[in-house]
Amino acid sequence: MNKKGIIGNILILLGIVLVVCIVFFIGIHIKTTDNGTHTGTITAIETNKMSPYIFETTTVYFKTDAQSSQEDTYCLIDKSLIPKLEQLQKEKKQITIEYIDYLLPAMKECGIGNGIITGVENE
Repeated sequence: MNKKGIIGNILILLGIVLVVCIVFFIGIHIKTTDNGTHTGTITAIETNKMSPYIFETTTVYFKTDAQSSQEDTYCLIDKSLIPKLEQLQKEKKQITIEYIDYLLPAMKECGIGNGIITGVENE
């Protein structure tokens, strides 16, 4: 293979890597779940800082039954819900969360999770 062929292949490979990185960063916002609900209690809320200068994500841990060992995680984009969720967690109240899910959530918004919380209903 000549130099031009090798350089062309390297540029194509770099282009593919760049596109993949951009897609993971911004996500693919095609809804795969709409109007989802889950009833249970919040067990934890944590903020994960991927880099203090780039982005941070918020993860909510949720159990259907307090005695169960199964715990689901949800992403929280709307940071205005944090105080309400923290209060409900402290009170150990049974609540229903509403959520959606995307084909590929953006790493800057969610990282990896089961869904994106869009609302909370108190029981």
